[in-house]
Amino acid sequence: MSAEKSLTSEQSHALFDVLTSHEILTEIESLKHSETIATFGPPLQPTLSHEASSPLLRILLQSFILDLPGLRNVAAHFWTDSIRTLATALDSRNLSESYDKGTVGIRRTLSTATASIVESVARGRLGGYPKQEPKKDATYDKANPDDVVRAWDDFLHRIIYGDLLDSMFVKAAETDKLSDHEPVVQAAHEYAVIIIISQVLSAENAELRKRAKAIEQSHDAPNKSQMEQLRGYASDTALAQEKLRIKSQIHSISIAEAILAGETAENSLNKSCHKLALDYLSIQLAIRDREKLVEVLCHQQPDLLTTSIRELVKVYEPIIRALHNAVDLVSGVGDAQAFIDDLINLSLLDKTKRSDVPTVQDFVHLLQKHQGSSHVFIHQALKNGKELSEWYHEYTRKAVGQYKQDSKIELSRVHVAAAGDCTAMLEKLMAAISGDERHIVIDELDRYAAFLESLAGKSTHQMQHIIRASLASDNNKDAKTDGNPGMFLYKWQHHMDQTTVTPGPEGGPPRTGGTDSVKDATAVDVDGSKPPSAIHERSRGEEDVKPPDVGNVLRLLGPGFKEELRRVVDTKKG
Repeated sequence: MSAEKSLTSEQSHALFDVLTSHEILTEIESLKHSETIATFGPPLQPTLSHEASSPLLRILLQSFILDLPGLRNVAAHFWTDSIRTLATALDSRNLSESYDKGTVGIRRTLSTATASIVESVARGRLGGYPKQEPKKDATYDKANPDDVVRAWDDFLHRIIYGDLLDSMFVKAAETDKLSDHEPVVQAAHEYAVIIIISQVLSAENAELRKRAKAIEQSHDAPNKSQMEQLRGYASDTALAQEKLRIKSQIHSISIAEAILAGETAENSLNKSCHKLALDYLSIQLAIRDREKLVEVLCHQQPDLLTTSIRELVKVYEPIIRALHNAVDLVSGVGDAQAFIDDLINLSLLDKTKRSDVPTVQDFVHLLQKHQGSSHVFIHQALKNGKELSEWYHEYTRKAVGQYKQDSKIELSRVHVAAAGDCTAMLEKLMAAISGDERHIVIDELDRYAAFLESLAGKSTHQMQHIIRASLASDNNKDAKTDGNPGMFLYKWQHHMDQTTVTPGPEGGPPRTGGTDSVKDATAVDVDGSKPPSAIHERSRGEEDVKPPDVGNVLRLLGPGFKEELRRVVDTKKG
C-alpha cells in the first residue's frame, strides 16, 4: 500500500476500536455455545486448534490469567476436565435469551459489561501503550481535574516503561500512607478511585414463583392451555425456540403470540391478557434458568464444582498461609466489614424515590473514606510477607510488560494513539480489499473516529465535573452531581440498547434494549417491584452519543482480523 493510501492515525485508531470491540463481544457471547468450548484451544484443550473459536480471549487468558500466583500451579486437568466440562454442561442447558424474556437479561448485561471493560485491555495487549515521555519531576494538583487526568497517563507510562512499579512495591513495604508515595502515584490514585464502579445482580426463584402464581390467578390471565404452552416453551430445545423467534420476527408478532398462534382459535391472545402472557413467559424462563444453574452447579455428578474449588484451595494454600502470617487479619476483616456495611447502606434504595439513587460521587466518597485501610493491608502484606511480595511483584512486572510497544507511533492529537503494534496488521487488511470497498470503509471510519473523539471529550468532561463536585461537596454534604465518567460505560449502554427483544403486545418489528418498554421491564426486580434505575436512566441534561454504523467495516475486515488474531494467539510479550 502506497504512503498516500495509508490510514491516518485517527482512521487506524477507529478501525482498531471497531474490530476489537466487535470481536471481544462476539467471543464472550459465543461462549454460550458448546461448539465454542469444543474449539477454544488451550488451556481447555491440550492441543492447539488452528480454527480456534476465541483467539482474542485466549490471548488475554495467556497474557494475564494463567500466570497468576497460585493459578499457575493448577494441574492441566483442572482446565481440560473440570472447567471445560462445567462450561459445556452450562451450555447444554439452553439458558434463556433476552429476546424471549422481553428484557435485557442478566447474562446479556454481564457479557456486555465484561466486553466493554475487557476490550481496552485487549487493545493494550495487541497494540501496546503509546510511548510518550512524561515530564521529569512533574507536579500534580489533586484539586485540578486536568492534572489528575494527566497524572493517570504519566502513571501508566512510568509503570510500563519505567521503574515506578518497582519503587511502588518498595515504598508500600515501607509505609502505609499514600502521602509518602510520589506525587504521580497520589494523583493517579484519585483517578482510580473515581473510575471504580460496582453493580450487584441477584434473584430468587421463590419470588418468581409468587409472581407466576399471581398472574395465574389474575382475571385477565391467559387460559390454562395457553399457560401450559408458555411453560412448555421454556423447556423446549434451542432449535425449536429459534424457529419461533424467526416466526416472531417475520410476522411482526410477540414471541408469546408466535408460541400460541396456529393451533386453535382459543389460543389467540386478546389485548387484555397479551402483556400478562409475555410477563408469564419471562418468569417461566427465569425460573428454568435458575433450576438449570442449580442442577449444574449443585447436583451434577461427578461434582466438578466442589472438585474445582478444592483444587484452587490446594494451590492457593501457600498464598493464604503467607497472607495469614503477614497481615493482622482481625483488623483487616473488621475494616472489610465496615466497608461492606457502608456499601450496603449506600446501595439500599427507597423504591418510591428516584432522588435516592446513589451517584458516582457517593461511591467516590465511600472509597475515599475506606482507602486508608487498604493501604494498611498492602503495607503489612509487602513488609511482612517477603515471599508473597516476590510472587506478586514478578507477576505484575510480566503483566504490565504485555503493554510495551515495539513500534514508535507518533500521536497526531490528544486521545489518538493509532493502533500501535497492530497498525501494520490493519494496513494489511485494508490492502486486501478493493478500491471501491476501501472508500466505503474509509467513510465509515472517518465518522467513527469523530464519534470516538466526541466520546473521549465527553468522558473527560464528566471526570473533571465529578472531581470538582467531589471537592465542593467536602464542605457541602448535600451537593450532588449526575453523570458517569468512562468510555466503557457509554459502550456498555450502547451494547445493551442494541439487544434484540420480542415485539410487544402491539406487534411490529422486534424492539431493542433501548426501547422505553424494554427498559421498564428490565428494571423490574425479581419480586415484581420496580426500583429507580441507575443503569438505564440517562442523567438529566445528558445527550446521547450514538456510534455511527460500521457494518461494512465489520463485513469486509472482521473475518480477516480474526484470522490475524489466530496467528498471534501464542505470541508472548514481556
